[in-house]
Amino acid sequence: MITAALTAENSITAQNPNGKALLVIDVQENLLDARSRLHMDPTAVPTFTSNLNRSIAFFKTNQLPVIYTVNEWTNPILNLLTGNVCKKGGKGTGIHNKVNVVTTTIYTKSKMNALTNKQLFRFLKENQITELYISGLFAEACVRGTARGAIREKFNTIIIEDAVGSKSTKKKLASLLQCERKGANIISSDQLADHVGDKTISHNFLTANERIL
Repeated sequence: MITAALTAENSITAQNPNGKALLVIDVQENLLDARSRLHMDPTAVPTFTSNLNRSIAFFKTNQLPVIYTVNEWTNPILNLLTGNVCKKGGKGTGIHNKVNVVTTTIYTKSKMNALTNKQLFRFLKENQITELYISGLFAEACVRGTARGAIREKFNTIIIEDAVGSKSTKKKLASLLQCERKGANIISSDQLADHVGDKTISHNFLTANERIL
């Protein structure tokens, strides 16, 4: 587990003139394990990991940065309540082996908003990242918290909805709708090629899904 410093491997400005990056949030072993006290909907895991890996492969193939975060919790009360699923140094807190890891750099965090990691935030700014694609866990927690943080920091914020996991479909939908109302753009992994290529996409997640709630 590395709290990343900037290295030559991370210096991608010349290869990333469009300022786009994929952020993969907290896809940790315990959080994908149905036996854990805190985990995503087990029935959704196969589709989620497939779409996530497709998104990672797309960014890697197009020489766009892929950034990973993991939770490292030191709060004893939080760890007690969650069964130590993300306890710093604990078992099962690394990235799950179902998820493709394409960099040696992994940023750690203890808050919902991943951009509170100063090294991660500095990496985004120094590499002129302006458009942040968000994936990972959980829609109702760190994905939503990071999306809101990114919007506040004036990033163009895009959530890849089928590469985001949640404890339930209802929680996921409600959280994504909240993010869209705040200014995030919600797309699917199938739309990545057109969206990253800056083609116009006719898609309104809010209009399509708000009636379900």
